[in-house]
Amino acid sequence: MNHVLTLLISYFVGTISGSYIIGNIFLNKDIRKYGSGNAGTTNAMRVLGKKAGVLTFAIDFLKGALVTIIIRKLFGNEFFPLGIFGAVLGHDFPFYMNFKGGKGVATTLGALALFNFPLTLICYIVWVLGTVLTKMVSVGSILFFISIIIVYSFMSDLSISNILIIDIVAIIGIIRHKDNIKRIISGNENKIGGKK
Repeated sequence: MNHVLTLLISYFVGTISGSYIIGNIFLNKDIRKYGSGNAGTTNAMRVLGKKAGVLTFAIDFLKGALVTIIIRKLFGNEFFPLGIFGAVLGHDFPFYMNFKGGKGVATTLGALALFNFPLTLICYIVWVLGTVLTKMVSVGSILFFISIIIVYSFMSDLSISNILIIDIVAIIGIIRHKDNIKRIISGNENKIGGKK
C-alpha cells in the first residue's frame, strides 16, 4: 500500500508544471505551442524570457525537493527512489496537459539534492561542465543523467532495487532527449546564444 501511495503522491506533486503555470496564468501562452513544445526550463527561457525560465527551474526544482521531504516523512528513505520515479512521471507526463510535459532535469536534481547532496553535486558539476564546454544545454542534461547512473550505481549505499529505480529515472531523462540527440548528431542543435 505504501508503494502505491508513494507513487500517487509523488506523481501529483510532479504534475505541478512551472512553465505551464507561468505561461498560462501570467503571460497567456501555452508553452507547448511555442519553441520546441517542451514544458521545461530551456524552452520557457527561450519563449517566455529569462526571468520566467529561472522561475520555471525554481518551481520544478522545489517540487522535486518537496517530494523527497514528503516521502521521507511519510514512508522513510527506502521509498524515496520510487518517489522520484513518480515525480518525474508526473513532470514528464502530466494528465491535465495531455501527458505532454518536460524532461525532468530540474525535478530530478531537486529530489536528489535533498536525498544525497554530495553525490548529486557531482552530477550537477557534470551538467554544468557539459553545458559550458559544448554550449548546449541538452548535452549537459544528457551527461547529467548518465552521471546519475554511474554515480548512484557505484557510489551510493542504496539497495540494488532502488539503484535500478534511479537508473530507470535517468534512462527516462535520456530518452526524453531523443530529438535533441538527433539534432546534435546532425549538427542542428541550438546552442547557448541562439547559434547552431
